[in-house]
Amino acid sequence: MKNLTQLSNRISPRELRYQGGFSLLESVVSLSISLVVTAAMVALMANSLGNTSRIVSMTKLSDDLRSTMQMLTRDVRRASYNAGAFRCYANEDCFSDGTVVMAADIVINDDENCFTFQLDRGHDGDSTDDAAGGFRLSMDGDVGALEMWTGDGDSEADCDAEAGGSWVVVTNPATMNITDFNVDDALSYIQVITDDGAGNTISQRVRKIRFRVDAQLVAAPNVTRRMEDVISIRNDFLDQTVAGL
Repeated sequence: MKNLTQLSNRISPRELRYQGGFSLLESVVSLSISLVVTAAMVALMANSLGNTSRIVSMTKLSDDLRSTMQMLTRDVRRASYNAGAFRCYANEDCFSDGTVVMAADIVINDDENCFTFQLDRGHDGDSTDDAAGGFRLSMDGDVGALEMWTGDGDSEADCDAEAGGSWVVVTNPATMNITDFNVDDALSYIQVITDDGAGNTISQRVRKIRFRVDAQLVAAPNVTRRMEDVISIRNDFLDQTVAGL
């Protein structure tokens, strides 16, 4: 106690007055620095959250497109399938004599945003009485969707038919906007299997179908994705050319 009294006696009132807290200027500067640092941290967190949200959105769009492409390509790989095609072995007239009723070929419309095909879904060797297949781009205002044809063999798939009925929407236009759908067979080619040199040949047409789908999220139009795929049709046609006929 005595030491504290002696210390207080040594400090003048002027010295005590200058031992106060921060001045107003110092407080303002400190507050300004704190605000700048806080704003930078908030901006960094907002940017990180925005990037995370964009990644989640792109992942969802990619998953939806991938599921659509898998369904499309899985169905198209069976185009022109016929369960009775094995009867063509050692019988070059199997199609003309009615042994096998071949499915119709793949047909791509002029705009290359719709195609139809046929296959022997009943596995009975007759493709004319089975459901046809097809996919097309359908627009409702500014939002596009992919549709699949589900009609039977008696009703030929029509790319220009009104929406509904045999055309069923397979993508969700409420969440995904299909901005473009393109299909072509420019990669297809003819391969000669046998040629006796006298004009008698047997050729195989190898069909390759290329698909391209562009899409964007309806809720975030800046989130876009494109997927492409090229598939080989497993049920290619054989064509015989006989000299003089």
